[in-house]
Formats: sequence, C-alpha cells, structure tokens
Amino acid sequence: MVNKTPDRKINKIPVPVQRMKISIIIPTLNEEKYIGKALDHLLLIPGKFEIIVVDGGSKDKTLQTAKKYKSVKVISSEKGRAAQMNSGAKIAGGDVFLFLHADTFLPTNAYNSIEAHLHNPNITGGSFKLKLDNNHPVLRLYSWCSKLNVAFFTYGDHAMFFRKTIFEKIEGYKNIPFMEDVEIQNRVRKTGKFKKLDVFVITSARRFEKYGTLTQLTVDVLLVTAFNFGLSPRILKRFYKDHA
Repeated sequence: MVNKTPDRKINKIPVPVQRMKISIIIPTLNEEKYIGKALDHLLLIPGKFEIIVVDGGSKDKTLQTAKKYKSVKVISSEKGRAAQMNSGAKIAGGDVFLFLHADTFLPTNAYNSIEAHLHNPNITGGSFKLKLDNNHPVLRLYSWCSKLNVAFFTYGDHAMFFRKTIFEKIEGYKNIPFMEDVEIQNRVRKTGKFKKLDVFVITSARRFEKYGTLTQLTVDVLLVTAFNFGLSPRILKRFYKDHA
C-alpha cells in the first residue's frame, strides 16, 4: 500500500497594498461661512488624506475657524489662488494633490474613485463632474457640460487632482491672477491622460445667484474663450466677478 501524504493547505499571507495618500489643498479668502462646513464634511470621508488650508489674508474668521481643527494644517501665503495652492503643495506629503474650493463638497467615495483610476500609470490627473446647489435649468445645463472631458468645461470648482510627480515636473500652477485652472490643464493633459471621474462634487452657485445666472455664465464663457485666444489673464481678471 502506498502511503499518501496528506494534502497541506498553504496559508498565503496577503501582501498589504500600499494605499496612496491624498493631500487636499484648500485656498481660502474670507470663507468663514463655508470653511467649517467644508472641513466637517472632509473629516467624515474615508481614506488616507491630509488636509491643508492655505489662507490668502482673510479679514473674517476663516483662519480662526480652520485652526480649531487639530488634524488640519493651516498656513498663510500671498493672496491669489495659484500662489496659495503652490504654497500648500510645497508642504504636502501626499502622492496625489487634490485642489478643493472651500465651497465645494467631495462625494463620500472620493478617495476610492481617485485611487482606483490612478492605478493606471497613464492617468496623470483628473477631476470630478459638477453639480451646483441650485436647480436653475441653465445651471443644470452647465453641470451637464462638466461631464465632457475637455479643458473648456473643466474648472477649479470641479476639484482637480494631479499626481505629485506630475505637479512637480510641470512646476505647479503658473503664478497668474486668473485662469490658473485652465492653464495648468493644458500642460497636465500633455503629460498623459486626464480622467473625468464618474462621480460628482457639489459646489455653491453663489456667484450665479449674486450676479445673475445668465449674466455670470455669459461672462464666464467669454472670458475662457478670450483666454484660449491668448488674452492676458491680468486683463481678463478685471472683468471677472467672484463671490467676495
């Protein structure tokens, strides 16, 4: 009789997957109405995050509010979104930099959505689609356009994200006073694939509500068009109305 050696089950020890760290960088200027809500929301989203608030000289209680959150890094820099976001990136320790407006709220599956797509090494950056917190028909059309993966319909309030290596390679945002979000895309899109995620951020429609939906949208479209034709962002900035 032949003795059979009993089957032995080999217990395979799973190799832990190194999850990427995402640095969320929030430029602020007089955002006391939103910054607390934004940080409360972010701290509820699962994932490996660090949060950095970069203030550009707020005169209200933005800084005081942000500093109440012990897990949030708060710094100051010169005024201007491009300068503020670059300052945040300099101290960020993440593998991915996500640039978020203070009045924009990420979906709860934001981390998993970004990580899943960035496992593809050909994807160098991307953004979310957009929903506004106002159901005006024109704004619904504006939100629908955010599904199109082109720079003309992708802006900073869509929460753009870039690999750290790519952001550093292209030397970050150009220090311009306006259209920094469109300008950086033109460079990032040349380095690889720019991914428009299938999930949405929700952002405030306050500019449209303050200045008039049709008026503001018309101005925005004309300004982006003029920028793409080479008009100086310093000139265009004079015609742009923000929420402040």
